[in-house]
Amino acid sequence: MSRFFRLRQAAPLAAAAALPAAALRPCDFSREDRPRPLQWCRQAAPCLAEAKEKPLEFFIFGSPVTMSPSPEIHNAGFLRNGRPHRYLRKDVPDVRGVMQQLRQESCGGGSVTIPHKESILAELDLLSEAARVIGAVNTITKLPNGKLHGDNTDWIGIKNQLESRLPPGRSGGSKPVCLLCGAGGTARAALFAFKKMGAQRVIIYNRTTERAEALAKEFGEGVEVCKDLDDIGRLQELHFVVDTLPGASGFTLPASAVTALERCKPVVLEAAYIPRQTAFVKQALAAGCDVVEGVEMLFEQGCAQCEIWTAKPAPRQAIASNLLRELFTKGSSHPAHQKMEPLDTLPKSLVREAAAS
Repeated sequence: MSRFFRLRQAAPLAAAAALPAAALRPCDFSREDRPRPLQWCRQAAPCLAEAKEKPLEFFIFGSPVTMSPSPEIHNAGFLRNGRPHRYLRKDVPDVRGVMQQLRQESCGGGSVTIPHKESILAELDLLSEAARVIGAVNTITKLPNGKLHGDNTDWIGIKNQLESRLPPGRSGGSKPVCLLCGAGGTARAALFAFKKMGAQRVIIYNRTTERAEALAKEFGEGVEVCKDLDDIGRLQELHFVVDTLPGASGFTLPASAVTALERCKPVVLEAAYIPRQTAFVKQALAAGCDVVEGVEMLFEQGCAQCEIWTAKPAPRQAIASNLLRELFTKGSSHPAHQKMEPLDTLPKSLVREAAAS
């Protein structure tokens, strides 16, 4: 039995007892429309941010997080949605430090990044279906009773951004063929997203083949492992490529595999945003691919988190405008500003969202 289905049956009894019956039915995001967190977060996780008027603190938990733009996303979201909360960076290399902060009365929850996305699972009281199936958490919400609810919005960030870049006529075509680079927490979210997108075939490459093989086995049918990247060059179809390997790894495809990028022109998503243009992004752009940048995925998954924590639609225009101002304005003091070059070429989706009326 694949992990994709096994974990649905293995939800903790505590979670089943705490959630209303409507939240226990399997989520169906197979429809063509976008996943909308606001529609289900009120059932599965009525958040403390909505239940109390007093200001709360939310954090980005991980290490390192010095350059994270997440405060620019969520402080803009809280302000525009009328919530008196604030969002801060919390560099914590140990999961025990994360839990210590979450147990503080003043804390309403937070985002989770490397290295805690998988290790935090065992510490939480409740998990969403997405978090259970993916096996990683990037969103924690403290409920009115103090219990901690774990969720994953990375898959929404990946799915929405990839589908928004499909050229006309391709969205209703053949089921996609996908290449996934990496096998960690974000890769699990990407694989979940591919499943929801109806992927016909997902090929996983990881520097440690054993991890890729374990992930393929867990998610089951249609998922396979690539042991030699030269094989990618022989693909006749390739619709999406997601790279979740660390931005500093210097990962690139061999020349033989780049021919598939040049021939198939897949939509490419780079999960890393530091540096903005990784070696792989430069390679994909040179091959003529449309590239979803890491900061655009971060924006999309952050908007999903904003809906959970404020119980209102995310103010996408305000959030996109704030990111563009703080990250890309000449002379900005934001710690990630110097890593956002080239400053004269802005992320497409942020520009589009900021210009929306």
